[in-house]
Amino acid sequence: MKRLSLSLVLLVAITMIFTSNPTLVDAASLNSKINDLQKEKEKVSKEKSSVSNKVNDTEKKMEENKAQQNETKNEISELDSNLASLQEQLKQKENEIQTTNNNIAKTEEEIKQAEDEIEALKEEIKQLEEEIVELEQKIEERGELLKGRLRSIQQSGGSIKYLEVILGAQSFGDFINRATAVNQIMNSDKTIMEEQEADKKQVEENKKVVEESKQEVEKQHASLQENKKQLEGERANLVAQKQDLNNIQAELDKQRSEKQSLMANLEEEQEQLEEIKLSAQEEQQLINAHLASLEKAIAQAEAEKNKVEQYSNNQSKGSTASSGGGSGKFIYPTSGPVTSHFNPNRLHPIHNVIRPHNGTDFGRRSSADSVIKATASGVVSFSGWMGGYGNTIMITHVIDGKTYTSLYAHLRSRSVSRGQSVSQGQQIGVMGTTGSSTGVHLHFEIHPGGYKNPANPLNYL
Repeated sequence: MKRLSLSLVLLVAITMIFTSNPTLVDAASLNSKINDLQKEKEKVSKEKSSVSNKVNDTEKKMEENKAQQNETKNEISELDSNLASLQEQLKQKENEIQTTNNNIAKTEEEIKQAEDEIEALKEEIKQLEEEIVELEQKIEERGELLKGRLRSIQQSGGSIKYLEVILGAQSFGDFINRATAVNQIMNSDKTIMEEQEADKKQVEENKKVVEESKQEVEKQHASLQENKKQLEGERANLVAQKQDLNNIQAELDKQRSEKQSLMANLEEEQEQLEEIKLSAQEEQQLINAHLASLEKAIAQAEAEKNKVEQYSNNQSKGSTASSGGGSGKFIYPTSGPVTSHFNPNRLHPIHNVIRPHNGTDFGRRSSADSVIKATASGVVSFSGWMGGYGNTIMITHVIDGKTYTSLYAHLRSRSVSRGQSVSQGQQIGVMGTTGSSTGVHLHFEIHPGGYKNPANPLNYL
């Protein structure tokens, strides 16, 4: 049985109902009772105003909480969007870093190839330099030879001597031989000169090729080194950018975690506010029922007073008072056995926390036990759904000048309505398991002397 909360206790309206015989009640007693009822009405009206303010304040807090929840949801949504965008940026940076690494690897391969070419070129240059040395040596040797020939020609008169050699022939055959020899010598000199010029030209070309090749390869090598340096700089920059993005992601993840914690707290607070509002609304409901019962009691007392005054005017004899409480004692509301006693410190069977059990529970052995009866005569001050109590009936009794309220909870059905007068033993409902209940049973309470005062029912049965 769920603990009767402050709001539910406030709802236990103490309605003083009087059904009296005008011949048995004096006017002074009725005036006193009417005054007491008016004071009770004023007290309950103040409580109604206080509870109404409580409901309004709670609704305002709920609206503020809801607005903060919506704001937090939007912030979480924005953070999720930023995180998704950041993931795309991180993915893009990783791709760029991978591309740069590939370019660096490719450049390093090209540098290696260029270095291999430089080494091969060095070998070629070495061979060319050796060839240049050989050619220069040949050129030098030919130069010496040509110098000797020129000195000889200069000393002998040049072509005139060749003519003398030819004309000094003794026979035609000798002439042919001498002419052929002279021609060979001249051709040889010409060939030597041509080779000398060709070798000199080749030397110059080889030197030029060597220099150009050197410059080209060194330029290519330097360019590749510079390109590699730039790529490594780009990679370092991309890695730094990725680290920045990782730091931003960590901060966003932290913010999102904080917002989710805040959201959980707000949702928990909203549930608590809803429970407070529900209790306050239930409290309002019973206070309204209590006020209605008080007004009915005041009207009945006024009617009784008018009857007494009219009877006095007619000079009637005195009377004895009878209570609307019936027999003046309480009876068991069901024939079922007691299954749980009144206990201010009971462990709640559903919520597993210590909560007061403000009544006595009765179980069911047979269908006859399911019939719920009024414990005493009185007026129904509440009949309806009451939160964890489920289907609930409350009856106000006046017995021996004292006011009591009895409560019947977890009913399957109710057969009486608010404001209805009932007699002791009259069936008012059927046992059930509505509201916060672990099985079919009746939760029964008695509040003597006013609300906020639950007592052990077994002390009154």
